Amino acid sequence: MWLRKIYNIFLIVVFSVLTVNAQDNYEVRQIKFNGNKTLEKDFLLENMALKEVSYIEKLIFKKEPFLFNRELIDLDMIRLQRIYQSEGFIAVESAIDSLIVNEKKKKVKIRIEVEEGQPVIVDSVGIRYNEEKLDINIDSLHNKIFKNLVLKKGARFIDKEINNDLQIIQDAYMNMGYAYVKVDYDLNLKPEKFKTDIFYIVKPGPVCYVGETIIEGNKNVSDKLIQKQVKYEKGEVYDKSKLSDTRENLYYLQLFRVVSVLPQKNDTARNSIIPVKIYIEEAPRLSARFGAGYGTEDKLRGFIDANFRGFMGGARRLNFYAKHSALEPYLLSLRWIQPQLFATKTTLTLNPYIGRKSEPGYDTRTFGINVPVSYRFNNRLIGTVSYYLENVKQTVEEGDQEMLDRTSDKFPYNKSGILTSAVFDTSDPKFSPDHGMQVSLGLKANGYFFGGNFSYTRLWADVRNYQKVGSVVLALRGMVGGIKSADADGFIPVEDRFYSGGSNSIRGWQRAQLGPKRESGTPLGGNSVVEANVEARYHLFWRLSTVLFVEGGNVWTESYNYQLGDLNYAVGTGLRVDTPIGPVRFDVGFPVWNQKRSTQFFISVGQAF
Repeated sequence: MWLRKIYNIFLIVVFSVLTVNAQDNYEVRQIKFNGNKTLEKDFLLENMALKEVSYIEKLIFKKEPFLFNRELIDLDMIRLQRIYQSEGFIAVESAIDSLIVNEKKKKVKIRIEVEEGQPVIVDSVGIRYNEEKLDINIDSLHNKIFKNLVLKKGARFIDKEINNDLQIIQDAYMNMGYAYVKVDYDLNLKPEKFKTDIFYIVKPGPVCYVGETIIEGNKNVSDKLIQKQVKYEKGEVYDKSKLSDTRENLYYLQLFRVVSVLPQKNDTARNSIIPVKIYIEEAPRLSARFGAGYGTEDKLRGFIDANFRGFMGGARRLNFYAKHSALEPYLLSLRWIQPQLFATKTTLTLNPYIGRKSEPGYDTRTFGINVPVSYRFNNRLIGTVSYYLENVKQTVEEGDQEMLDRTSDKFPYNKSGILTSAVFDTSDPKFSPDHGMQVSLGLKANGYFFGGNFSYTRLWADVRNYQKVGSVVLALRGMVGGIKSADADGFIPVEDRFYSGGSNSIRGWQRAQLGPKRESGTPLGGNSVVEANVEARYHLFWRLSTVLFVEGGNVWTESYNYQLGDLNYAVGTGLRVDTPIGPVRFDVGFPVWNQKRSTQFFISVGQAF
């Protein structure tokens, strides 16, 4: 330890000499940390006053550079110590290692040496009471609490997690009727062992009950409709989670901009009967969104999305959606949405539509109706069962071997069946997830006793996972699907077949260019598909980030026939520019082990997956 102290004194002397040359108001071009094994550079800089501004940020994005200042550096070194201490590193040591000064350009690069030391580990966690015993099952409650705590035995002690755990404990008691509960904590720090015990001190207060419900702010939405969303009853034991469920139910109606469900507690009197105030601000009954953009696949595109809330009274909504792009020349969709048809979490939709799709492998015009019934199990899991009825006209390509007996270039057919799907989604944030996962499962049964010209089943699964590894977000995707015909000729409508390749698929190939082809070279689609994608996403600066990806996949004619030795692979890179509607994406994909294919370029909006 004494060698380290001598080294720090040496660094301070060197720093004092260097700062003679590093004048105030020199631009800080770069800040580099050495030894920060646990905490990332971006996290450290976010909590410090000094920031680095690159030449590109200054030149292109007109970002103002941060100026070197001795006093600011001294304060930041103190901040750096506090940052590490709040993250459990009480023995951290840091110092300026070097300053690289460019006198000609009046710029400085700062090198900071960090020795994190050993972190403090949680040795034990306990709960104490300063009042008489509670009339509840304490052991069961404690087991539930300890299961949800972040700071458990063996975890690194982090200051901010204490507040999160305090809230978890407080909520657990509030859900048991103790509306006035207060929770504090005490630490038994053992610095020589780098361990600490945590003792949570609970003051439960009286058991409380729900009183009257007061509704304010509604103009067009009736009190009766709002009352239907309430999950608690007057006179029952107070339960904070039921207030949260009530607020969630109101939000899912999509009729309100603001929803608050607040207990009217009196901390002074601590009344055992607690009224609840529901305050809302309604969203506009009529609203519309417009958008336009460009992509390498769909070219110029635009849409109109109009909503009428409270249509025909109650929580019903009417939605009109119109879209145009090169891949979808027109789509006109009308949706009548009835929330809470059978239960609070059930929604029925009637959706007539007409549209045309002009994909590389087919051109179809469709008129139909879709009737989905969805059920929201929770915030993460939604299941849907849909009945659909469609009339499709396919434009037959001249010389298509599947259509040799056609006397017209139009092939009309009817489809009818059931589509079931489930989506489990914990990914966040929405446009560019950096953690969590998403699982989508689907089964389509067309024909059979539902009618229609063809009978077949279509099954698919898509799994995505997002995880931060240091400063890199690692995104993984796997997709598999299969179709099985029950007809003698085995015909599957072109729009239901699997296709692979493109900006959201395997980026070493243009859209739908992997898999079976017609004699003319256009995509034929197939009955089996496998795709796998790995993408590393790294933030550069400002709103700009880059990605590296490796992916592989293919489509086969046979049903549920996956020849993994026949996969096609691609590698590539890309840039992302964050915008309010999601990242604008520029990708370049290189086919590997395939000399006949050329490099592909894509422009689009949103992450590839």
